[in-house]
Amino acid sequence: MTGQPQEIPVSVSLGILSVIIVVANFFVCALVCFIKTLRTYTNWLVLSLAVSDILTGGVLLPIVLIKPTSLVTDYFITLILLSGVANICAVTYDRYVAIMKPLLYLYLAPKIFKRAIVVSWLIPTIYSVLPLAWNTNPTKTIHTVYIVCLEVFGVVVPYIFITFAYVRIFRQVRRSLTMRKDFESAREQRTERRRISSDAQVAKVFCIVSTAFLLSWLPILYSTTFYDVLNRPDLISDVSDTISPFTIAISSLVNPLIYAFLKPDFRVVIRNVCRKNSKTKVVPKKPSIPSSSPRAKTEEKTKQKDQTVEKHESNSSSEYDVTKL
Repeated sequence: MTGQPQEIPVSVSLGILSVIIVVANFFVCALVCFIKTLRTYTNWLVLSLAVSDILTGGVLLPIVLIKPTSLVTDYFITLILLSGVANICAVTYDRYVAIMKPLLYLYLAPKIFKRAIVVSWLIPTIYSVLPLAWNTNPTKTIHTVYIVCLEVFGVVVPYIFITFAYVRIFRQVRRSLTMRKDFESAREQRTERRRISSDAQVAKVFCIVSTAFLLSWLPILYSTTFYDVLNRPDLISDVSDTISPFTIAISSLVNPLIYAFLKPDFRVVIRNVCRKNSKTKVVPKKPSIPSSSPRAKTEEKTKQKDQTVEKHESNSSSEYDVTKL
């Protein structure tokens, strides 16, 4: 009876986060599907990650709130969590090949995309239903081995790979920036620096995403280890059980926010959409100004400057297109 009032704020908070996660990630999916400039191989992998986040907000969190007794829910939870890790690994591998082997990436990108999409969803699906082989009996030794393998190969190994990949990426970017200082052509130097800077920005974006997801797994690893592996549920506090769904929810919410504010091509598209919406508003007409007046000339120069800036932003976004690397 005393725990009921405490569960109400938690349930309401998770319910609000669930709705926000679904809406935000659906917005990412809509941008990739309807904006032509965002239809790159990297962004299709981003869309796949957004789908796994939608499942987190639309399926996993409601399961946590409703707490059904069916064993099927455990399979869904495992599938959703592993698909998130797999999709982050897929995006990381795509960025790793694009920056470490830019000349080969143009030909490898379609193969990487197809294989990454299949692996990101097929392996989590197969692994999540493996307990059906022993009727999901937690008392059997094979189930303990299954949980240990889930923690090691489902979380630890992927993030060792992610850490290794981003260390190599940042070293390559730094080395490239140093080598480009000797370019004879200043124009080529600016263009190359812009491309490398864009690659560094993308690497930073996905590094933040992977770090956030790793931190979200820590409470789950703690609870799973002591409950299923060591069989010491007495060492698990109620705070840990309460924090776990919030860390997962925050991770799924951080992903679309990072795409919107840090990823260069998404930021340019959102800015252009906002500008178009602001221009569609009704504006009172001003009296016409003769074209020969100084004010008209000033406004014409300002308009040309704005068009130049917008064109520069569009070119910068197109340079980020991984299909052109």
